[in-house]
Amino acid sequence: IIPGPTGLVQAEIRNRQSDNPLPTQQLHSNIGRLANMVFNTNPWLTPLINIDHNLERVPTVVAFVHSMTPTGKGNYTINLKDPTATIGASLHYKAKKHPQYGQHIVVGCVLVLKQVIFVL
Repeated sequence: IIPGPTGLVQAEIRNRQSDNPLPTQQLHSNIGRLANMVFNTNPWLTPLINIDHNLERVPTVVAFVHSMTPTGKGNYTINLKDPTATIGASLHYKAKKHPQYGQHIVVGCVLVLKQVIFVL
């Protein structure tokens, strides 16, 4: 279970898998509303637009994986997006092949990254 407001999105998804799921339109509306709440509350928010991008270490970044492009040898170039901006990033093949969470790193997922260094 994910703590904080992000856990509300997870709860909505689990509700969808229950014996009495919400209608699809209501579920999407709820998830969209909750996702906006996640992006608009601290300490979950480090707006991408406010990052210096010059070796600045950011304590927490929460962003959607907007796109993924293979670069060879299992690595990926990805675009991370939040309501303020889109930035490019690299995904190492070891993260993508991790047995516990690698398969879940796909376009549309949300990454919660800690102690991220941005390089221009």
